[in-house]
Amino acid sequence: MTVLRVVTLAPALLVSFVLTVVVCALLPPALGLIAFLAAAGVLVALALGQFEVPATAALTRSRPATAAELQVMGPVLAELGVRGVDVGTLFVRRRQSPGTLVAAAIADGAVMVSPGLFNATYRGGVTAAEAAAAIAHAVGRRRAIRPRLELAVLAATTPWRLVGASFRGVARAFAWLPFMRLAWTLRGVVGVICIVQSVVEGRAAPGILGGAVIALTYLVPAASRRIEAGAEAAADQLVVSLGLGSVLAGLLRRHGHPMTLERLQRLETAVEQPARRRLHLVHG
Repeated sequence: MTVLRVVTLAPALLVSFVLTVVVCALLPPALGLIAFLAAAGVLVALALGQFEVPATAALTRSRPATAAELQVMGPVLAELGVRGVDVGTLFVRRRQSPGTLVAAAIADGAVMVSPGLFNATYRGGVTAAEAAAAIAHAVGRRRAIRPRLELAVLAATTPWRLVGASFRGVARAFAWLPFMRLAWTLRGVVGVICIVQSVVEGRAAPGILGGAVIALTYLVPAASRRIEAGAEAAADQLVVSLGLGSVLAGLLRRHGHPMTLERLQRLETAVEQPARRRLHLVHG
């Protein structure tokens, strides 16, 4: 997991640093120096654990739960506490998009829930046990990944995420053009040609740099998928160990979540294992 995290974070940190330096260099000298030092100071403060609540709210587009929201989520937090999962600060996301996670855990036991999960809990569409299972799964994901200096890294990679969002928007806008998907699929061939041509012309460095960038378009998504798969499996195991596996499986089924057979079996272990133990005691 550590190696995979390095593969995904190193390009993001490098690109973010270069972009920050370029932007500061374009500003007037005094203003650019102040901006660079201010950014460095914010990162050091976050790394030391300062400003966690406002930083979490700003970086994750969420806000601390109000007293009324905490009252609604009280049974859920109590359910988690009984099972040994302590939630520090509860945040509610300001917006919910199709890609928004139902729940996500972040530094120092803080948990963010989506507006959809909160509203469903308030209206009774989701039981306290089901909401607890979703939050426990989020906690299990974070425990599996074990991120260090999470808020500082999240702040440092903001330029990378902004650039990525811009490129995705441009790609969606031009996705209708013929052969766009084919061109993206053949990017590896383009990278090899770039390297060979540069070496032949005696300019190996630009070609190797371009080939490395194209190689990262394969390595980073592959590493991200491995991280997601490992975190998902570890989180499922935590939910099962808490006795909430069948609850989470039922919640995902009811909302039409696509589950693999392996994951379904893993979650339903919470029901199957006690039944097998009882059967063994009866026939023992």
